Amino acid sequence: MAELRRPQHGPGPPARTQDTFFLRDAAGQPTDGVVLRTHTSGVQIRSMLASAEPPVYVICPGRVFRSDELDATHTPVFSQIELLAVDEGLTMADLKGTLDHMLVSLFGEGMATRLRPNYFPFTEPSAEMDMVCFHCRGESVGNPDRPCRTCSSEGWIELGGCGMVNPRVLVACGIDPDKYSGFAFGFGIERLLMFRHNVEDMRDIVEGDVRFTLPFGMEI
Repeated sequence: MAELRRPQHGPGPPARTQDTFFLRDAAGQPTDGVVLRTHTSGVQIRSMLASAEPPVYVICPGRVFRSDELDATHTPVFSQIELLAVDEGLTMADLKGTLDHMLVSLFGEGMATRLRPNYFPFTEPSAEMDMVCFHCRGESVGNPDRPCRTCSSEGWIELGGCGMVNPRVLVACGIDPDKYSGFAFGFGIERLLMFRHNVEDMRDIVEGDVRFTLPFGMEI
């Protein structure tokens, strides 16, 4: 059994373990520190600890659980994919170039992106990456005659968090931050599926309507 615990020290991102689903035992009693995982970043840490010396390049997919509301672009249970790269001379330009190349490979040319400054505890500097809304292509902004429920007429959709690996994380993993740097990012696979196949509402992915799932080769 899972229970939602709210933050004890003020609001914060839902991926922080203070605001997620903690488990109860068979008797219904809270368990100490046992949670449904909120992200796959632990794989990145173990990969750096297991590496004798960089370079380190890993991709970490996995199922995660958060206290997000189920709406057109969010779901509390989804599949996440994270990437970590640690090597000599890596910069934010390498991060942006990698993300842009990935999006062009998935969606073709012409998908504009942007980085917005943000805070994440394990990267510095950190950013949120957005792409232009795949449904309205930004044409709903300021246009009451063409509202877009996918992006709420904002013209952009959040893809996920990214940033340069915090030097303190490198030190904790036994990596010299004066010699090496790294970048990391994490995306929801369902959100990428939405963009690639022009799905307007993420709820269609999880509700099990066969009219939606059969074209993808699934009956449930």
